[in-house]
Amino acid sequence: MAANKFWKKIELSNLEQQVGVALTQIEQSLADAKNLKLSSVVDYTAKINAKKQVYLVYIPHPCLSVFNKVSSKLLPELEKRLKATILVVAKRTIESKWVKKHRSQTRPNSRTLISVYDAILEDLIAPTFILGRRTRVRVDGSKFYRIFLDEQDQAELEPRLDAIKAVYKLLTTRDIEFEFKRDDVFYQKRGASKKVQRKQ
Repeated sequence: MAANKFWKKIELSNLEQQVGVALTQIEQSLADAKNLKLSSVVDYTAKINAKKQVYLVYIPHPCLSVFNKVSSKLLPELEKRLKATILVVAKRTIESKWVKKHRSQTRPNSRTLISVYDAILEDLIAPTFILGRRTRVRVDGSKFYRIFLDEQDQAELEPRLDAIKAVYKLLTTRDIEFEFKRDDVFYQKRGASKKVQRKQ
Protein backbone atom coordinates (compact mmCIF):
# COMPACT_ATOMS: atom_id res chain seq x y z
CA MET A 1 0.00 0.00 0.00
CA ALA A 2 2.83 2.41 0.85
CA ALA A 3 4.66 1.44 -2.35
CA ASN A 4 1.85 3.00 -4.43
CA LYS A 5 2.86 6.44 -3.18
CA PHE A 6 6.43 6.17 -4.51
CA TRP A 7 7.45 6.94 -8.09
CA LYS A 8 9.23 4.02 -9.80
CA LYS A 9 10.39 2.51 -6.53
CA ILE A 10 9.54 -0.97 -5.24
CA GLU A 11 11.88 -1.68 -2.31
CA LEU A 12 11.19 0.75 0.51
CA SER A 13 13.05 1.39 3.75
CA ASN A 14 11.21 1.34 7.08
CA LEU A 15 11.12 5.14 7.13
CA GLU A 16 9.70 5.32 3.59
CA GLN A 17 7.02 2.81 4.51
CA GLN A 18 5.99 4.94 7.51
CA VAL A 19 5.78 8.08 5.37
CA GLY A 20 3.87 6.21 2.63
CA VAL A 21 1.32 4.84 5.10
CA ALA A 22 0.86 8.27 6.72
CA LEU A 23 0.34 9.90 3.31
CA THR A 24 -2.20 7.24 2.35
CA GLN A 25 -4.16 7.93 5.55
CA ILE A 26 -4.11 11.68 4.93
CA GLU A 27 -5.50 11.17 1.42
CA GLN A 28 -8.82 10.04 2.89
CA SER A 29 -9.48 13.51 4.28
CA LEU A 30 -7.41 15.51 1.74
CA ALA A 31 -8.51 14.47 -1.74
CA ASP A 32 -6.05 16.78 -3.56
CA ALA A 33 -3.11 14.77 -2.21
CA LYS A 34 -4.05 11.62 -4.14
CA ASN A 35 -1.97 12.61 -7.17
CA LEU A 36 1.12 13.32 -5.06
CA LYS A 37 3.98 10.82 -5.48
CA LEU A 38 7.25 10.55 -3.55
CA SER A 39 10.75 9.65 -4.75
CA SER A 40 12.54 8.88 -1.49
CA VAL A 41 12.80 9.86 2.19
CA VAL A 42 16.10 10.61 3.99
CA ASP A 43 16.61 10.94 7.76
CA TYR A 44 18.79 14.01 8.46
CA THR A 45 18.48 13.94 12.26
CA ALA A 46 21.98 12.60 12.97
CA LYS A 47 23.64 14.63 10.21
CA ILE A 48 22.51 17.98 11.64
CA ASN A 49 22.44 16.98 15.35
CA ALA A 50 18.78 17.89 15.67
CA LYS A 51 16.87 17.31 18.90
CA LYS A 52 13.73 16.40 16.97
CA GLN A 53 13.54 13.95 14.08
CA VAL A 54 14.07 15.67 10.70
CA TYR A 55 13.00 13.89 7.50
CA LEU A 56 13.70 15.20 4.01
CA VAL A 57 11.14 14.00 1.48
CA TYR A 58 12.06 14.08 -2.21
CA ILE A 59 9.23 14.32 -4.72
CA PRO A 60 9.35 14.10 -8.55
CA HIS A 61 9.44 17.53 -10.18
CA PRO A 62 6.12 16.98 -12.09
CA CYS A 63 4.39 16.56 -8.69
CA LEU A 64 5.61 19.93 -7.41
CA SER A 65 2.48 21.79 -8.56
CA VAL A 66 0.31 19.24 -6.70
CA PHE A 67 2.38 19.68 -3.53
CA ASN A 68 2.18 23.49 -3.68
CA LYS A 69 -1.63 23.29 -3.64
CA VAL A 70 -1.84 21.08 -0.55
CA SER A 71 1.37 21.95 1.35
CA SER A 72 -0.32 24.18 3.95
CA LYS A 73 -2.62 21.31 5.01
CA LEU A 74 -0.39 18.34 4.21
CA LEU A 75 2.77 19.25 6.16
CA PRO A 76 1.08 19.76 9.58
CA GLU A 77 -0.75 16.43 9.20
CA LEU A 78 2.43 14.56 8.24
CA GLU A 79 4.37 16.09 11.14
CA LYS A 80 1.59 15.20 13.55
CA ARG A 81 1.49 11.56 12.47
CA LEU A 82 5.25 11.01 12.21
CA LYS A 83 6.18 13.27 15.17
CA ALA A 84 9.01 14.81 13.17
CA THR A 85 9.91 17.90 11.17
CA ILE A 86 9.09 17.19 7.51
CA LEU A 87 10.90 19.08 4.74
CA VAL A 88 9.92 18.54 1.09
CA VAL A 89 12.16 19.13 -1.93
CA ALA A 90 11.57 18.41 -5.62
CA LYS A 91 14.24 16.37 -7.42
CA ARG A 92 16.15 18.60 -9.81
CA THR A 93 19.13 18.10 -12.12
CA ILE A 94 22.15 20.39 -12.35
CA GLU A 95 23.76 20.30 -15.79
CA SER A 96 27.26 21.43 -16.69
CA LYS A 97 27.48 24.05 -19.40
CA TRP A 98 30.45 22.19 -20.87
CA VAL A 99 28.64 18.89 -21.49
CA LYS A 100 26.87 19.04 -24.86
CA LYS A 101 25.61 16.44 -27.30
CA HIS A 102 25.60 19.05 -30.04
CA ARG A 103 27.50 22.33 -30.20
CA SER A 104 24.31 24.32 -30.75
CA GLN A 105 22.78 22.93 -27.58
CA THR A 106 22.09 25.43 -24.81
CA ARG A 107 21.55 24.63 -21.15
CA PRO A 108 18.13 25.53 -19.69
CA ASN A 109 18.34 28.21 -17.02
CA SER A 110 16.38 25.97 -14.63
CA ARG A 111 19.27 23.45 -14.71
CA THR A 112 21.98 25.90 -13.64
CA LEU A 113 23.51 25.55 -10.16
CA ILE A 114 22.30 28.92 -8.88
CA SER A 115 18.76 28.36 -10.16
CA VAL A 116 18.54 24.90 -8.59
CA TYR A 117 19.91 26.14 -5.23
CA ASP A 118 17.35 28.98 -5.16
CA ALA A 119 14.53 26.58 -6.06
CA ILE A 120 15.55 24.16 -3.27
CA LEU A 121 15.23 26.98 -0.72
CA GLU A 122 11.77 27.89 -2.03
CA ASP A 123 10.71 24.24 -1.62
CA LEU A 124 12.04 24.03 1.94
CA ILE A 125 10.13 27.07 3.19
CA ALA A 126 6.82 26.13 1.51
CA PRO A 127 3.97 27.06 1.86
CA THR A 128 5.37 30.55 2.52
CA PHE A 129 7.51 32.45 0.00
CA ILE A 130 10.58 34.68 -0.16
CA LEU A 131 10.09 38.46 -0.05
CA GLY A 132 13.73 39.37 -0.66
CA ARG A 133 17.32 38.09 -0.74
CA ARG A 134 20.57 39.79 0.21
CA THR A 135 24.15 38.54 -0.13
CA ARG A 136 26.42 39.58 2.73
CA VAL A 137 30.20 39.18 3.11
CA ARG A 138 31.78 38.74 6.53
CA VAL A 139 35.11 40.27 7.61
CA ASP A 140 36.90 36.99 6.94
CA GLY A 141 35.62 36.96 3.34
CA SER A 142 32.98 34.23 3.78
CA LYS A 143 29.50 34.80 2.37
CA PHE A 144 26.06 34.28 3.82
CA TYR A 145 22.61 34.93 2.42
CA ARG A 146 19.94 36.86 4.28
CA ILE A 147 16.43 35.71 3.37
CA PHE A 148 13.37 37.85 4.14
CA LEU A 149 10.08 36.09 4.84
CA ASP A 150 6.55 37.33 5.51
CA GLU A 151 5.95 38.00 9.21
CA GLN A 152 2.44 36.54 8.90
CA ASP A 153 4.03 33.08 8.60
CA GLN A 154 6.45 33.56 11.50
CA ALA A 155 4.51 31.43 13.99
CA GLU A 156 4.37 28.48 11.58
CA LEU A 157 7.97 28.67 10.37
CA GLU A 158 9.97 29.48 13.51
CA PRO A 159 10.01 25.90 14.90
CA ARG A 160 11.32 24.67 11.52
CA LEU A 161 13.94 27.33 10.74
CA ASP A 162 16.91 25.63 12.44
CA ALA A 163 16.22 22.39 10.56
CA ILE A 164 15.81 24.27 7.25
CA LYS A 165 19.13 26.12 7.74
CA ALA A 166 21.04 22.95 8.59
CA VAL A 167 19.58 20.82 5.79
CA TYR A 168 20.05 23.60 3.22
CA LYS A 169 23.69 23.95 4.31
CA LEU A 170 24.26 20.22 3.71
CA LEU A 171 22.53 20.27 0.32
CA THR A 172 24.15 23.44 -1.07
CA THR A 173 27.04 24.47 1.30
CA ARG A 174 25.34 27.89 1.61
CA ASP A 175 24.97 29.74 4.92
CA ILE A 176 21.59 31.44 5.28
CA GLU A 177 19.90 33.60 7.88
CA PHE A 178 16.18 34.37 8.04
CA GLU A 179 14.43 37.61 8.90
CA PHE A 180 10.72 38.36 9.02
CA LYS A 181 9.25 41.61 7.76
CA ARG A 182 5.93 43.02 6.72
CA ASP A 183 4.93 42.64 3.09
CA ASP A 184 2.96 45.55 1.66
CA VAL A 185 2.92 44.30 -1.92
CA PHE A 186 -0.24 43.02 -3.55
CA TYR A 187 0.46 39.40 -4.40
CA GLN A 188 -1.10 35.97 -4.83
CA LYS A 189 0.17 33.38 -2.40
CA ARG A 190 1.48 30.18 -4.00
CA GLY A 191 -1.27 27.56 -4.04
CA ALA A 192 -3.97 30.03 -2.94
CA SER A 193 -7.17 30.44 -4.93
CA LYS A 194 -7.88 34.02 -3.82
CA LYS A 195 -5.62 37.03 -3.82
CA VAL A 196 -4.41 38.35 -0.47
CA GLN A 197 -5.68 41.83 0.32
CA ARG A 198 -3.26 44.72 0.78
CA LYS A 199 -2.40 45.22 4.45
CA GLN A 200 -3.50 48.43 6.07
